[in-house]
Amino acid sequence: MSESNPNSNHGIRHSSRDLNVELLRIIACLMVIMIHVRPFPFSGTTLRDAVVFINVMNGPAVAAFFLISGFFISKKQNLSHIIVRFLKSVILPTAVFVFCLGLIRPWINTPGMGLLQSILSSQPLTILSDMLQGFLAFDTVRFGIYADHLWYIFSYASIMFWMPVILTLVKHDETTALKLLLLIGVFHYTLVNLSALVVLPFGIYIPEAMGKPALYTIAGYLFYSWIKKVRATEQPLTRNKRLPLLFLFMFIILSTVLFFLQKHVYMQGLMIGRSVDELNTDYYFTSWSGLICALQTVSLAGFVLLLPLKLQYKSGASSVSSANTDNNSFKDQSKQPSGSIAVPYSAVRTLISTLGGYTFYIYLIHYVFTNHFRATGLEAAFKGFFGETSLGLITYSLIYSLFIFAFCSILIFIFRQLTKLISTVLRYKK
Repeated sequence: MSESNPNSNHGIRHSSRDLNVELLRIIACLMVIMIHVRPFPFSGTTLRDAVVFINVMNGPAVAAFFLISGFFISKKQNLSHIIVRFLKSVILPTAVFVFCLGLIRPWINTPGMGLLQSILSSQPLTILSDMLQGFLAFDTVRFGIYADHLWYIFSYASIMFWMPVILTLVKHDETTALKLLLLIGVFHYTLVNLSALVVLPFGIYIPEAMGKPALYTIAGYLFYSWIKKVRATEQPLTRNKRLPLLFLFMFIILSTVLFFLQKHVYMQGLMIGRSVDELNTDYYFTSWSGLICALQTVSLAGFVLLLPLKLQYKSGASSVSSANTDNNSFKDQSKQPSGSIAVPYSAVRTLISTLGGYTFYIYLIHYVFTNHFRATGLEAAFKGFFGETSLGLITYSLIYSLFIFAFCSILIFIFRQLTKLISTVLRYKK
């Protein structure tokens, strides 16, 4: 979500936003939803390649958000502003969500129960106590059931602990030091990944490295800095749109490698006696924590960021968490390569910008509805409609994820319109 959440930018607001970044947010958010509605890889003892494919294609979900968090780090930011923004735009909305989740938890898994009945049967003081313990212990288990996905919030909080170091290096143009930190991390996690595939007859020292979220943030800062330079040039390579195609090719190759590595993990697991239930939850090589998945994420980001869309659009009233860049980046972005497609001031551009601003809130609430619809049988109805064939499984995952995304977006839109209306009425009365 460095940013304070998947949509924020350390509190720096500007009049322009990067449309390509907004599109990347939307794709990443859809991937997160798809992860939470995907079928299990095994049906009985049969490994379904279609589900492995779904897992592989959604691997960059969380990684993309962590990568985006590095896009908006700039010399002009100060640490106190970043931390305050993090507390206001991430921790506060999350706390509100956790409290509301406690009120409606019985409604989520009890078909036929009304929301009001669920709220009246809850214990607010207990909910507040559990919420406080969860934040203090960095433990989503304290939040109760249906809060599992909030592990991301605490993982993102770990970036805040590294932000004094990262921001200091950025302010002093210590790019070499940032690259060194990143290389140490790459070496560390390469050895960790290899240890899952090959048992060596001798020991290898694995150097310590900072956490993966902070490494993604550094990678995001370095990568987006390079992207802005590419956008500002008139190189034939850029003009002919070969770079996006190169990134797309890399994404396909890396996804193919991940597909076979993950199949290897499953088949090896069966051979050594691991249970199907255990293997159904093993996403090692298709997880954001894997090094190859990290490269896959960078490839996806490169492809989306270099799509020949118009690079900026005007943003009127920014949301609480807007996806903006620093002033220098705007100067870079204004030098667009010839042949780019300027997205008109149209519904498509407005839709991308609006949905991009919704992604953090969709991330918070989508898990409520995926579980509620699972309890009411709606998810099973979608699965039954598309069937258990490979095409059916892939189509179900995509269409149902789009449905959840659209449903949550509509709820957020209605909520925002109501808050605007109430605010207008209150101002009018004053």
